[in-house]
Amino acid sequence: MDSQVFQEQSPVEPVRRSRRRSRPQHIAPGNAPTTSLQRGYETGILFIAISAAAWITAGLFVRSLPLDAWTLLFWRSLFAAGFLAVHLFAVQPKPSCGPILRMAGPDIAVAAFLAVSMLAFIPALQLTSVANVAVIFATTPVLTAVFARLWLGEVLHRTALLAGVTILAGTCVLVWGSGFGSDLVGNALAIVMTLTMAAVTLFIRRYREQSLLSSICLANILVALASLCFAVPLLASWRAMCCLALFGLVQVALAFVFFSAGTRRVSAAQVSLIGALETPLAPFWVWLAFGEVPSLPTLFGGCIITAATVGHVLTIAIRSARRDV
Repeated sequence: MDSQVFQEQSPVEPVRRSRRRSRPQHIAPGNAPTTSLQRGYETGILFIAISAAAWITAGLFVRSLPLDAWTLLFWRSLFAAGFLAVHLFAVQPKPSCGPILRMAGPDIAVAAFLAVSMLAFIPALQLTSVANVAVIFATTPVLTAVFARLWLGEVLHRTALLAGVTILAGTCVLVWGSGFGSDLVGNALAIVMTLTMAAVTLFIRRYREQSLLSSICLANILVALASLCFAVPLLASWRAMCCLALFGLVQVALAFVFFSAGTRRVSAAQVSLIGALETPLAPFWVWLAFGEVPSLPTLFGGCIITAATVGHVLTIAIRSARRDV
């Protein structure tokens, strides 16, 4: 009898257990997603900060390398292209050169603008102070906003217009204090670099599906080929070669790899805000290492430009935060 009862009830027991298992467990709302999102956000902030720290080493490398601009450009770009190619090859599910070979028109345009920017950047650092280059480059977010209105039809807020006028005034002060020597040529090259970087930003905004790292790799190859024609002497000491390899690895390859990974996790406004820290830090480290003191017009014009840029970026961040609430 007991065995019959057991046999009759045994089929029911698994059902009861399965029902108990199917009951939803009570989890505190949003714990897992919030933790995951928070970690992704914190990782993005860290990656952008690392990329900014890597970028500001450019002045230190240029000042420590007694080479002409073309030789420096050739070796830095060659090493950077090699490191980036290894990275692109390694991160593929099936290692191949596909990311570079599959590049389309927008990718090649970005690479061309980046190449022009790099060709202007190193000579600018050699012909004028690091502070001048950093301050002029700080105008990129505002110039991008103005050009985005002209090309992409994006809304141009009054804060961007005000920042643009203020930056123009600060740039006039900076250029006026440079005179007509090498500083003026260096400042002009820094302006070319800034305009081309604004164009790169617009292309990335317009064609979001493109591979940024592939374009950067191609840009370094183009710069190396262009510099090869003018680099005399091409060879350098072993110490200089090690420094050039470190220059290409840290200031180009690692900086852009971390930047590319960080921008996927952090808003554009926050990226710009962290990037604005480069303006005071780049000349600070060069002053600390080499005693390069910015001139009075550079300090005055730099304060105007930095205040306008940071104010513009903060306004974007606040507006974005209010929209998300």
